[in-house]
Amino acid sequence: MIYTGAFLFVSLSIFIAIFAGNKLPAWLALVFEQAGGYWMILFVFFLAAALFGDLLRVADFFFHIFPNWVTTNYPLARILYFSAVMVLLGTMSLFGFLRFSHPGVVELNLSAGRDTLPAREITILAVSDMHLGNVVRKGRLVKWVDLINSQKPDVILLVGDIFDHSFRAVELQHMGEDLGRLAAPLGVYAVPGNHDYYTGIDKTLGYLRQYGIRVLRDSVVTPDNRIVIIGRDDLTNKNRKTLASLVSGLNGSLPKIVLDHQPQNLQESVDNHIDLQLSGHTHNGQIFPFDRIVSKIYKLGYGYLKIRDTHFYVSSGLGLWGAPLRIGTQSEIVKIRLKTGTD
Repeated sequence: MIYTGAFLFVSLSIFIAIFAGNKLPAWLALVFEQAGGYWMILFVFFLAAALFGDLLRVADFFFHIFPNWVTTNYPLARILYFSAVMVLLGTMSLFGFLRFSHPGVVELNLSAGRDTLPAREITILAVSDMHLGNVVRKGRLVKWVDLINSQKPDVILLVGDIFDHSFRAVELQHMGEDLGRLAAPLGVYAVPGNHDYYTGIDKTLGYLRQYGIRVLRDSVVTPDNRIVIIGRDDLTNKNRKTLASLVSGLNGSLPKIVLDHQPQNLQESVDNHIDLQLSGHTHNGQIFPFDRIVSKIYKLGYGYLKIRDTHFYVSSGLGLWGAPLRIGTQSEIVKIRLKTGTD
């Protein structure tokens, strides 16, 4: 009875948090979301361990692979197997938490723009998938803002999924005050992601604007006439503008950077002579083996790729979804030194 109750609690927790969290006390919504998030991730490994154990039993039935000690002490062997699985999952969870808690800084040195431009270098700091809310809380955001600002970027780009699904959690923790500390000479810009739609697109984008972050939703800016930043609305909006319509009439000599949360249809940026596209969304699968699945679904599920003259980078994201664990992947920010023109 206790086992059944615990199983139902953890299995249903994430759904309660998502669909009823805003109607619950904040502390209770947090409990449901944390419990459900951990369970969804660890269930994958519990299932794998159970299937592997069954596979061993089948192999022993046909080929007698177990040593005599196991066959004569089968109940104890089962307890030891379960204990080994728990120790392994505990160790993996610890390392997964550390991989999330200590983001890496991916550094890229790229060239873009036309030869007619004067030689200059722009430092771009790109961040995707923060997923601020109940899992990624204010204390972590404070550290992230300090890390981002410490890189001394010329421009900061937030590439979607800034919020998770609970905007109430963002407001209660006054996260806007920390987002407002992001600072760069050429500005801080953001595009929406699918989770920003789930949270409530008008509220979330208005919140960003309130704290000095310029939202690019199918719009274009040219800060200090040095680069062109083209911010696309998320694919959740089926009526978003085409990239061709956004680049029409732009200064052809300046380097053009596209922010598009979901890395779909990369060819569109190639055909429109974009210099650099930045995306996120995939989390690089977040946990093994989903990183392998992501690499099969997307032409570029994570990392760097160049197609003709267009550079692409898909980030694994700074935040995550479900539980603060990264198993086989790494949280990151992306620092790009973009050289324009020639000496």
